[in-house]
Amino acid sequence: MDNHQLNTPLYGTDSSVDNMQTQQKTPPTEGMSSRSVPQRPQTPPMRSIDPFKSDSQQPLTSQSSFRASRLVTEAQTNNGQFNAGTQASLSQKQAPFGSTSSSAFQAGAQSARTEVEALEPGTLLRGGRYRLYEMQERQDWLSGVYEAGWVAQDAQRSGSQVVIRELLLPENSSIMVQSSLRNATMALSQVGRHPHIPTLWDAFNDKGRNFFVFEPFDGESLLSRMRRTGRAMSEQDVIECCLQMTELLELLAQQSPTLVHGLISPEHILSARNSSQYALINFSLVLAGGATQFVSGIDRTHLSPYTAPEFMRGVIDGRSDLYALMATAYHVVTGSVPAGVSGSIPSAQRLNPNITPEFDAILTKGLRPVAGQRYQRPSELRQDLLAMRSVSGSLVPGAGQRPLATSATPSRTLQSQSPSAVDVATQNAFKPVAQALQSFVPSDDDDDQKQLLPQPEALPPMPQSNVNLATALWLGTIIIAMIIVIAVSRGF
Repeated sequence: MDNHQLNTPLYGTDSSVDNMQTQQKTPPTEGMSSRSVPQRPQTPPMRSIDPFKSDSQQPLTSQSSFRASRLVTEAQTNNGQFNAGTQASLSQKQAPFGSTSSSAFQAGAQSARTEVEALEPGTLLRGGRYRLYEMQERQDWLSGVYEAGWVAQDAQRSGSQVVIRELLLPENSSIMVQSSLRNATMALSQVGRHPHIPTLWDAFNDKGRNFFVFEPFDGESLLSRMRRTGRAMSEQDVIECCLQMTELLELLAQQSPTLVHGLISPEHILSARNSSQYALINFSLVLAGGATQFVSGIDRTHLSPYTAPEFMRGVIDGRSDLYALMATAYHVVTGSVPAGVSGSIPSAQRLNPNITPEFDAILTKGLRPVAGQRYQRPSELRQDLLAMRSVSGSLVPGAGQRPLATSATPSRTLQSQSPSAVDVATQNAFKPVAQALQSFVPSDDDDDQKQLLPQPEALPPMPQSNVNLATALWLGTIIIAMIIVIAVSRGF
């Protein structure tokens, strides 16, 4: 691999880099940590911790009774074939979501593979700034389009870990593709302001692909949590997780157009190790850019078992994420993936007798095959979940009201700061992304901005004043006035 290859910024502009330095980290491992799910990373490892983890596959079988020994804690992926380069680099991993057996899809994928060489661990990007360390996840779509998640190191952040999402699209220079990339960048940078959604740090084009760099998280995925404990999560923990996820899905629904995550699963929801806080990671870049043409018509067997049934028809909206959230909740509370004979999903209460009838009813409604019969909005699901909140105080009150992200450094936390500090940190966090989009801003708008917003040095200086002296004079005047009033009133 030629490390001196010229790297072209995404959308044709050279986005600036954030020079904030973080402490040197060792190569990522399964226990990598970074932005803490309630506390934005104390260490820069990433949620790649395992969120990207694609472990050995386990058959999607339903259980007739709840048994800890039969807990399904392996990553639920589908069989498929990587290209030779990728398969060699992931020889110990199962093939991830999305290889298809249809001849049309295979032809498109084969065509794309012959044109673009697969990346391997150790590849340098952006003039040597980023070094790919390990691919943790890959999702194949139609026409040879795919997106993959990498653990990487950032030389300009003292070698700390970052999350890089790789996106391969056909005709990367076409107007349609450029528009999709621009939409994805704007949407992900906007929602990344929330403390429990990764912040987009950088976006660029290199080696015929598009790359999106996200901040890392400190936490473990729900799947890893089940694997570590050897049992399913408690109902109240799952309810609290779903409540926080509905808050995030409501945020996605408020975007214009609506932003669909598209890949919600137990691997893509992280939990803090020492508190009941949860984060949503690994957004689909294809869906963030609105490129649904690469999804419509894909076979069900090439998607996650948490994917909504209507997904294959290209009917993708916020209800798809609600289904995926309910499918994830079903898995982590029963220990079984939401699959059954003839597409019928067994009752959660059958698999885990400890589940209450009320929560079982919520899961049943959320997993109905027809989209119109399920929850239509996050607020609707949230209302039913709030009725299930524990009154014992074990859940976090007011978990839905949390401050926005206050910094873009790997050590940022969710502690509140003054409004001015939040503004400055937010501007610094989005400076690279804003510059990556400068080519789409007309020059006339810049002139108008200059006329409407004068430079600080052009403003007149503030008048000098002695605040303490003025306060003393006003206080003395008030006291003298009160004395006069009292004397006059007594005289009459």
